[in-house]
Amino acid sequence: MAAKEKLTLEVSERVLRKKKVGKLRREGIIPGIVHGKDFEPIHVQVDERTFELLYRKAHGTSLVNLNIGGKDTQVLIHSVFRDKLKGTPVHIEFLKVDPKRQVTVDVPLVFVGVSPGEKEGKGQVTHEETSIHVKCSPADIPSAIEVDVSAIYDKHDVIHASDLKLPEGVHLAHGVSEKKVIASLATARMAEAAPEAEEEAAAAAAAAEEAPAAEG
Repeated sequence: MAAKEKLTLEVSERVLRKKKVGKLRREGIIPGIVHGKDFEPIHVQVDERTFELLYRKAHGTSLVNLNIGGKDTQVLIHSVFRDKLKGTPVHIEFLKVDPKRQVTVDVPLVFVGVSPGEKEGKGQVTHEETSIHVKCSPADIPSAIEVDVSAIYDKHDVIHASDLKLPEGVHLAHGVSEKKVIASLATARMAEAAPEAEEEAAAAAAAAEEAPAAEG
């Protein structure tokens, strides 16, 4: 696996002024906050274009060296809040990390390989999950985890969380069941059964609404 690119983002500390936030955004500046365990939160601001260019590379799984007024702080991009109409970022939440402490992150799953069952027309591989929560040290955070579907031949072949090949030092996060289904083969019969079940449920609900209420 290739070494991760070192990412650096320059931000400046921001003085809290409610009336000024709207003006900042109009000028292409995004407000944000840096917080973490045993760390005094710092309100910051960053150039929108600069942030978007970095976010395309970083997302939520890459360590970012945040330069706050000349002082470096290692962070993860925890949350990016966006305008519902424009899609532009309106606020960023950075999480300060301690290199010596493990963190829990949501890592994307990348599906690779070809299912022989799907190739033979037995059904279609369904991706039940697109990401997985893992726990590891900040330096060991993987950018993605591969899921090989080449072992899926029929409906009995299911890939569970326990089947994932996690990098050394990376483990399933607390609360993630090893039996969680990651991928499986949906046959034509299973695909047909789903809408039929929905129709039956809808019919039952309609009948219940039409039935007279029981008296007490």
